[in-house]
Amino acid sequence: MAHPCSGPFHVLTALSLVLLGAPSRAQSFTQTFGDRGAQDGIGGWSSTAGFNIMVRQFDEATHRYSSARFSTSTSGSSLTTSGLSSSLDQFLQQVVLAPDGHVFAVGSRLRGEPAHHDPLVIKLNNAGEVLWSNEPEIPGAQQLFGGVALPDGGAVLCGLSSDTGPHQAHVVRLNASGELVWSYTLSTPTVAEAFAVAMDGEDFVLTGRQATFSGTDDMLLFRLTGNGQLEWSTSFGGSAMDVGRAAVVTAPGTVVVAGWTNSVGTFDVTSQRRPYRAYLAAFDVDGDTLWTRAIGDTTYDQRAYALVPTLTGDFYLVGERGTSALSDAVLMRISSQGSVVWQRVLDLGKEERFTNVAALQDGVLATGWSFGEFGRQVLFVKRGPDGN
Repeated sequence: MAHPCSGPFHVLTALSLVLLGAPSRAQSFTQTFGDRGAQDGIGGWSSTAGFNIMVRQFDEATHRYSSARFSTSTSGSSLTTSGLSSSLDQFLQQVVLAPDGHVFAVGSRLRGEPAHHDPLVIKLNNAGEVLWSNEPEIPGAQQLFGGVALPDGGAVLCGLSSDTGPHQAHVVRLNASGELVWSYTLSTPTVAEAFAVAMDGEDFVLTGRQATFSGTDDMLLFRLTGNGQLEWSTSFGGSAMDVGRAAVVTAPGTVVVAGWTNSVGTFDVTSQRRPYRAYLAAFDVDGDTLWTRAIGDTTYDQRAYALVPTLTGDFYLVGERGTSALSDAVLMRISSQGSVVWQRVLDLGKEERFTNVAALQDGVLATGWSFGEFGRQVLFVKRGPDGN
């Protein structure tokens, strides 16, 4: 096992490198973009000209998915759209920002009838120009849901892989040119998926979900060496649903994961259920729990989808809260110990959700989707460090 303090890369150092290249964007905004069909924003970043947003699109006429890049001015307006060509359907899931300003858009492509998923990785420069696209045809099904960029220009990405059995958590390491360095598939007795990766020294900590035999999910956590060897794996949770969706290393040997749970908290007598709560948990290098926090109450279900550290040691956390029929997008600032500093809720229509967050020198970008009178559109928001 690599020592938790080893390695040249630390999450705050990486964040500093990303932010130093980002010009000031003082103006806050809330923007929605879209056309017929459906458009989901999977991640945004600051460029020299303004902001870029990677978008997953669905065309109702052809029933096909495609990828696009939306570009805006510093105020979030003056929209231009650039399509990303592909011979097959592209189903993007997440944007991973690199310390050198490059961007990895990850997901899967759909091939054949019925649709079959192959992994998809698109690397872009800071301006949003495609450097390369990796779309290998692999037996079985593979999807990528997230990852972490590396200081050598490559990335470690995670998701699922399935041949003929249940989905298993799957991890790949690519070099700066998109070539496969190694891959690893976690072997579990039930369905498992990995949603996020954090780099700790030369090791990698991953979180996701693992199905239980009782029909619920437990939060999945496992650690790999820099060469893709398993150090340990564990799953934990209560009697209901527990899912990990995001992970960051806050100090060498300490990782914080975020997701949701309805295994803890107050039981709501009126609805006869325990609502979902946004869930944060900190772990040490051996996977032992340091602290946990459940954010929410009996009024709404609340889920966390993405987490990013600030330069001051806090976190920005995004997700959604709502009922069975409605949802609102949520952006929060969280202290280093998981306490809510502030929370902002966006209600623009029937449903909203943030799925990606990026820290700026002067605030935060949150990206997701909004479903309202014009259909399902990209939701793109900037706020200052105080949430305003």
